[in-house]
Amino acid sequence: MWTATRGEDVLSVFAVDGQSLRPAGTVPCGGHWPRALAASRGFLYVANERSGDVTWFALDPATGLPRRAGAIDVPAASCVVFG
Repeated sequence: MWTATRGEDVLSVFAVDGQSLRPAGTVPCGGHWPRALAASRGFLYVANERSGDVTWFALDPATGLPRRAGAIDVPAASCVVFG
């Protein structure tokens, strides 16, 4: 499970242990003011509203920890939609 923290501009990773969550790590979100997250096919995408980009991360299949893989400029990015 992942969360984004605006202001700190980080992604936090949580491991699910039964019915509880355990912090697993924190990484920079790759931009400023992460607005939305979306996961698909082993990647996590982050819409960074104030820096105007979408950053994507490869997800470690064992830990879920994201590793930055790329970014694209998207002015005023507020969400990620797959079509």
